[in-house]
Amino acid sequence: MADFFVVSNRGPYSAVEHASGEVGLKRGAGGLVTALLPLVRSQAVNWVFPISSPAEIEAERLGLYRGDLVGIYPVVLDAITHEAAYNKISNELLWYLNHGMFSLSRVPSFDSALYANWHLYQHYSTAIAEFLAAIAPPGAKVLLQDYHMFLVAGILTSLRSDLEISMFLHTPFATPSEFAIMPKSLANELLSSLGTLAHFGFHCGAWKQNYQETSASFGIATAANCWVDPLGSDPEELAVAASDPRTALEIDKLYQLAGDRKIVARVDRMEPSKNILRGIDAIVEMLKFYPHLIGKVVHIANCYPSREGVADYGDYASEVAEKAASANRYLRILADNLGILVDSDPIVVFNLDHYPLSLAVLASYDVLLVNPIRDGFNLVASEGPLLNVTHGTLVLSANAGIAEVIGDAATIINPFDVRETALAVYAGLHLEPQARAAAAAKLKERLALRNPNLWFEEQMRWFDQQ
Repeated sequence: MADFFVVSNRGPYSAVEHASGEVGLKRGAGGLVTALLPLVRSQAVNWVFPISSPAEIEAERLGLYRGDLVGIYPVVLDAITHEAAYNKISNELLWYLNHGMFSLSRVPSFDSALYANWHLYQHYSTAIAEFLAAIAPPGAKVLLQDYHMFLVAGILTSLRSDLEISMFLHTPFATPSEFAIMPKSLANELLSSLGTLAHFGFHCGAWKQNYQETSASFGIATAANCWVDPLGSDPEELAVAASDPRTALEIDKLYQLAGDRKIVARVDRMEPSKNILRGIDAIVEMLKFYPHLIGKVVHIANCYPSREGVADYGDYASEVAEKAASANRYLRILADNLGILVDSDPIVVFNLDHYPLSLAVLASYDVLLVNPIRDGFNLVASEGPLLNVTHGTLVLSANAGIAEVIGDAATIINPFDVRETALAVYAGLHLEPQARAAAAAKLKERLALRNPNLWFEEQMRWFDQQ
């Protein structure tokens, strides 16, 4: 058995129930899967993750997760515990906290339901820690992934002091004032758990600094070693996906939709931190002050569904749809008043979980708008420039962790400043071809320095760099 154990809320495969009633597995998406599956196949690492749905449990009963692989370890949890830990605590509390997304006049409100869900989060964390404690050989190295595992570190340390435990955080980390929103007992428990880590990694220096300052403000020692280890995209894997005939078909559809209009694009999960509403406002702002562009520019956004079990996400999706419809009505009236012929909507929002469509949008843009309110890293800002074939430019939020990697190779904006965003998009659309090509090449050069394999290999090397 390998002495490296990766622990995440999602595993390498997700269970699906076919129309026939049979249960199968499909490969998971994202950088973690890309980096880890080859290492699991070579038996260099083990992968531990919780499961709770009937399809997942049936797949485990049938032995589908392992197949011909060793080192894949699903941890069976009851659905109520997993729901509370994943949605109520991880997504509705910790995710919003770390992204600075609470509207404090309304939320959060720490009532008895919150404490009950926290108890289940403790139970979730204990179950994972006890499973690891039972299977890990002496002196094994454990790499926890993301905020779902915040409490696992402390519990596992108390069970197995011989293990060397690290964590990588894929989100931002809250500032001291934001973290102080939490009930003090919960905040102390969480920060004390993180303080037991041998290593704690972040996508950028700002999130590392927030963690250190937050721990200090609570008088709690930080993890022994803190690292900045940005992720990245795999150009080869992207190229394979982009060459799929389904992607080519979606590209053709997009060009038919756009016609001779330039494309301002975005690809995001449909969720509040992605700042989709202000993105639409910025397009309206640009077209309002440069109305000659109406009919010459189209904003194409694929904002695919995410965390539909969280009510705020559904509300946000409705707001985006209403905002896009309202913006199109306004722009059509403006164009009509100015005598400008508009054949189709200037703003097109898809809400489709269709990977070929997302790839097509990224391959085709003239300007890519990535303006999150706050983001741990943001892979779209990496994937877009690597996929794009039109020498498109990138307008990027200063609050995305990847901004530290990209630097001056993109136009960096304040995500709350709609006017600045509008002017940055306008400038990107009017950049001279030679300058566009040079900017695109510079972006690809910067992004080529990072990839999922390098990112994970650096985490494994932490243990040799005390």
